Amino acid sequence: MPTAGRLAGAIIFALFGWYLAGLTIPFFPESNAPTFWLPVVSFIGLVVGWRVCGSRAGQGYNPAVGIGLTSGAAIAFCAIFALSFNKMISNALRNRYNDGTMEAVIDVFNQMIEYAILFTDVTLIATVLIGGIVCAWITEFFGQRFP
Repeated sequence: MPTAGRLAGAIIFALFGWYLAGLTIPFFPESNAPTFWLPVVSFIGLVVGWRVCGSRAGQGYNPAVGIGLTSGAAIAFCAIFALSFNKMISNALRNRYNDGTMEAVIDVFNQMIEYAILFTDVTLIATVLIGGIVCAWITEFFGQRFP
């Protein structure tokens, strides 16, 4: 059911996803991010804002801290998964997996570990955590004011 909290969460977290995607571009090799990176992370933020944060809006500002941390971690996990899945598909189309589909599935998780190490930066991690909390507080504000 659409509510103001869900709408606010979707918009705020979509903008936050766009901001995070822009921050991660220098971490790619030669600062060359894939062309789909900005829209995909923004869409992930939209979905997380609607489903995770927006659906829980109206519970108070203290629970919003945990919801914001969860939402930030969900955006980071899903973005790294999408990047790794895209890499696995491109490797599969180049016939790099000789042992079957299980090798490709396992490689997704190996790619996720490599990208997580690539994106390991104190500033980026702090931005994900603090930004998630701030976005959840804004969502909570609209969730309480416009039920």
